Amino acid sequence: MPSRAKHIISNFMSSIRINGTRCRKMAAGAAIKNALFKLLRGAGTTLALPDCSSFCRQAGSICRHPRNYCTKTTIGFRQQMDHTIPPKEYKWTPGNLISDNFKLGSNGHVCIVLNRQIQVPPHVVKLLWKNATLRCAVDGGSNHLKNFIISQTDGKKSSNGETAASDIEPPDLITGDFDSITEDTIEYFKGIPKISTPDQDATDFTKAFAVLQPVMVQRKVKDVVVFHDCSGRLDQVMANLNTLFKVQKENCNVYLLSGDSITWLLRPGKHTIQVPVDLVTSQRWCSLIPVGRTAHNVTTQGLKWNLYHAQLEFGGMVSTSNTYSTEFVQVETDSNLIWSMGAYDFEEKLRSIIK
Repeated sequence: MPSRAKHIISNFMSSIRINGTRCRKMAAGAAIKNALFKLLRGAGTTLALPDCSSFCRQAGSICRHPRNYCTKTTIGFRQQMDHTIPPKEYKWTPGNLISDNFKLGSNGHVCIVLNRQIQVPPHVVKLLWKNATLRCAVDGGSNHLKNFIISQTDGKKSSNGETAASDIEPPDLITGDFDSITEDTIEYFKGIPKISTPDQDATDFTKAFAVLQPVMVQRKVKDVVVFHDCSGRLDQVMANLNTLFKVQKENCNVYLLSGDSITWLLRPGKHTIQVPVDLVTSQRWCSLIPVGRTAHNVTTQGLKWNLYHAQLEFGGMVSTSNTYSTEFVQVETDSNLIWSMGAYDFEEKLRSIIK
């Protein structure tokens, strides 16, 4: 083969091969390349080759649209992009956490209180706690739960004039290494089972799942609502996000609920999130955060600023302070992403209900 022909073919091959990965448009270019080899073998030196741009136009304008390139090299991702295997589909209804339902799943949900002050409005906490199948306080979280129960009964009187008993159910168990729970709290919850989890290589939040998951499997419960707070110590916030990655699986969905946000993990696949209409009309915020690794291919629908085959990573682009254009948001991703969204302004909603 003449050296000029080799040079042209080499340039053409490099234009359609990116990191050893092909998508559908690249496959078109590969077919043209194979045909070229056959023609050159039989045509000698007289075959005139068009320039690279004409081939790229035939192959789907690859050179002019670099965002169509597939850059991740795993076989599973190539199959997903070629649609030889369909992406897993997930449906999320966060409105069930902050609406009149206050319940997740046909078999209920688990409630966990972490060692931070409970900032979620009282009426939301009480209803989610009441509707829970299993209730757990994690170490110092039992202090905050005790304070919450007392605050909701303080000043209330029964029909005979005595202080009313609390209508808030006690936890089913308390777990942790018990370095934060106070003696007063131990006495207050003296009849509640306490399970020690002394391992210092994991947080009390993570270790609680080792205790809870066998019961969850037995009762066929997969949803977990966690009362936590996003302010204060950044290390604890990051530790809570790390727990999402450790425990969120096909049979376990974990929601971090604070006073003004809901946060959970989106696994690789196609996600449909039904956003409460109130959040759409009030243009509340939402975000997609790539924690721990790069998300090479993220496409969204239903957001004000959508992503199209975007790459999200720290040091590159992250999607924050977005909002909604429709009630249904779709997110397709090839890697784990943290989804966080502003919730209702609970106090304003409560005041409007009272009026």
